[in-house]
Amino acid sequence: VHAMSAVAWVGGGIFYVLVLRPASTRSQLAAEARRSIGEEFRGLVHTVMAVLLITGIILSASRLTGNGVSLYYVVVLGIKIALAFYMFYVVRFMRHTAYPEANAGSPGRLAGVRHGLTSTTGVLVIGMLVFGLSDLLDALFEAGLSR
Repeated sequence: VHAMSAVAWVGGGIFYVLVLRPASTRSQLAAEARRSIGEEFRGLVHTVMAVLLITGIILSASRLTGNGVSLYYVVVLGIKIALAFYMFYVVRFMRHTAYPEANAGSPGRLAGVRHGLTSTTGVLVIGMLVFGLSDLLDALFEAGLSR
């Protein structure tokens, strides 16, 4: 369930960045349609965030109380959790529109960095990194079990 929720979020983000955003720009999709699509996807993301939080707590408790957990596993898990919470924070508290790229006119380098880290593409890249860290955690856990 944890992995399927992550796939739904990251896969939806990939679809948005690679298909929907370019198509809506070229076809000049009505603002109301864009807003409606954004609201529907935001609902999915909020549901997925709750599922990821609950299943993540369960998985972490299960793995951390078992045998074979190394210091590397704990460090990678900490990094994964920090990145995931950053994504949750951005989506839950920093997004004010369905399509945040529309607000990308802020001047200055710091504003550009902030926009890059909070944009849909930025969150997607972080999500893919978190997904990769999950694979690394699985490998570290399996290696710990084989000792």
